[in-house]
Amino acid sequence: MRVTYYDGCMRHFLRHFFVPHHTNNHRAKALHLDTMLLYVLLVVVFNLAVRLGHEEFPTVLGYATDIRLEQLLTLTNKERTTLNLTPLTFNTTLSKAATKKAEDMFANGYWAHNSPQGKTPWDFIVASGYSYTMAGENLAKNFSTSKGVVDAWMASPTHKDNIVKPGYREVGFAIVNGVLNGEETTLVVQMFGTSDKVAVEKEEKPVVVVPTGEPRALGEAVVNTTSVPATASQLNMAATLSSIIEKPLVNIPTITKEIVFVFLGALIIILLIDGLFVYKKRLVRVSGNAIAHALFLTAICIILFLIKRGSLV
Repeated sequence: MRVTYYDGCMRHFLRHFFVPHHTNNHRAKALHLDTMLLYVLLVVVFNLAVRLGHEEFPTVLGYATDIRLEQLLTLTNKERTTLNLTPLTFNTTLSKAATKKAEDMFANGYWAHNSPQGKTPWDFIVASGYSYTMAGENLAKNFSTSKGVVDAWMASPTHKDNIVKPGYREVGFAIVNGVLNGEETTLVVQMFGTSDKVAVEKEEKPVVVVPTGEPRALGEAVVNTTSVPATASQLNMAATLSSIIEKPLVNIPTITKEIVFVFLGALIIILLIDGLFVYKKRLVRVSGNAIAHALFLTAICIILFLIKRGSLV
């Protein structure tokens, strides 16, 4: 008898919460205004719990990152060799300049090629001891993999121009974690350079190129040069300093997106059931069309699925 009673209560609750019925005024309780307000409260509590959990247990609840210097170099040179361009030589001096640039962005709270104090990428390159005839810079943040970084650069015409510019001979990288404008961030700085003055004809000091409607990228004219890949010892030394590999037990972006998809999926199903009920009963409502709402939430799911974490400048 007890099992039957509990089963009956559970069936009644599920019907009341998910299915239009006379007990919920022929509209699933899950779609009532007071329940929607409860959803908002749960979202706030969830975000707060994630933030506190990450602060207290970053190795358990955190942001998974696997960006490796050697992979960035390999993927960059793969794009060049695909176009029959010579690979770039890994340069530790340019990597030093890239690291100083990343540290300066964290210290002064900016996300741009030029600092609020007027420092340009060339200032960091020169200060590191690299004498250039050509130079350029690509920036990325909030990506979780090396491939994601390079793919995003290649998808942006102005960043791609730097990667496939024949005139560049050398490249350096910095991958640095920190807090930028209150947000925990992984910055990736890629600096290109050519120091052989004989190989470059009539090159002047580089300028910032800002095409209308495109992210900013830096670089100069295109000339043909030759280069060789980095040695294993160079990569091992730099990778120890620059690669960021973090694998928490729970990846915050992944678990957050999964919960959002489950929640929106449940709402879509409830709305479809509600719309079917209205159609079969020939009911007229002034509160909106359930099918239209379901299609709207479906569009949101598609957009969320297509959105990739990370940004360029």
